Amino acid sequence: MALTALFTGSTGLLTFSRALDVVGNNLANLNTTAYKVQRTLFKDIFYQTLNPGSAPAGNFGGTNPSQLGFGSAVGVIDSLFLQGSINPTGRTLDAAIQGKGFFVVTDGTSTFYTRAGSFTVDAAGFLVDPITGFRVQRIGTVGEPQPGQPGFQTPGVLNIRVPFGAGLSGVPTANVVLQGNLSSTLNVGDSISTSIQIYDTQSTLHALTITFTKIAVNQFQASATVTDGTATVPPTPIVFDTSGLLVSPATLTVNITGIPGAAAQNIVLNLGTPGTSSGLTQFGGSSTAAAVTQDGFASGTLISVSFNQSGELVGQFSNGRTQPLAQLAIAGFNNEAGLLRSGNNYYAASPSSGEAVIGAAGTGGLGLVQGSALEGSNVDIATEFARLIIAQRGFQVNARSITAANETLQELANLIR
Repeated sequence: MALTALFTGSTGLLTFSRALDVVGNNLANLNTTAYKVQRTLFKDIFYQTLNPGSAPAGNFGGTNPSQLGFGSAVGVIDSLFLQGSINPTGRTLDAAIQGKGFFVVTDGTSTFYTRAGSFTVDAAGFLVDPITGFRVQRIGTVGEPQPGQPGFQTPGVLNIRVPFGAGLSGVPTANVVLQGNLSSTLNVGDSISTSIQIYDTQSTLHALTITFTKIAVNQFQASATVTDGTATVPPTPIVFDTSGLLVSPATLTVNITGIPGAAAQNIVLNLGTPGTSSGLTQFGGSSTAAAVTQDGFASGTLISVSFNQSGELVGQFSNGRTQPLAQLAIAGFNNEAGLLRSGNNYYAASPSSGEAVIGAAGTGGLGLVQGSALEGSNVDIATEFARLIIAQRGFQVNARSITAANETLQELANLIR
């Protein structure tokens, strides 16, 4: 009798000891990036049936079964993939996932999944996990060579490259936007001019001067000059209605030739939407017409990077342009709790988790990426202390049951003396 209690109590000691181990591990990882808390679930183990019970018969009622249990065991130690707090870091190569999903890293042989997005760039220019050196993986064709665009990633290679210092070719000016007023008080033959810096096909700056000359009531003629070259504008009159709104045309095209070393180029002058005051107008008062923006850029080099919500690694170039360089691969699983922990904040797929489904952030139920931030541990100190006390007390009472069983056996031994 007491011998059974000894073994039953020992199972309780082992079970609550495992629970203490799990709580201790959770508390040790209180500040581990993106750590997911574990919990211990117990189960009872086999039973000895002393009386199987019986059904009612005649004038006798049924009896319930009598079974003697033989203790407890750890049923499962599972992981709770609750969202951890998102903590801004100010570091542009840090990334956190708000929602479901994992970053994908590999050493070329084994693939692992992590929510710890503290990345860095190695000497070879690849985005890596600084703890292991494993390379971060991408998805899609973002950053690969496209017609008219430079390539930063190699097609077929999923390791993300961060080519600091890489060049981005300049873009010749193709559009100039004009806004403002051509005064209705101007006399025929009067003109006003506006200038803007534009880029030629060699990414060199030139001053483009556009002149509007009044040729009749409610009509103006545009002409243009450009430094180091020749600018030609078709003789299409710019017509306004009697209320001062643009009638036609919405655009004019300037043809530029003769710039040494540069090819001929056409620049569209956007005059505004006819019938509105979005562009040029002809009201009373002073003339304020001006070229306000142009879409050309000088050449530049990559100087910094950051992540956007879609998981794109966006490059900032010295010419003020931004360009997506790559897009982070985000992995989802049918059963996150079935993943195997592998250390280094990594998880590995298992038959229980199912195969990874790779997608982009914000698609297919996957979470969004928050740049310059890291996910914190989801360990709750209060909950863990409560579990710690329960496990400690459970261990103590099972130890007491063993002590009581031992004393009972001692009494039996004393009967022989």
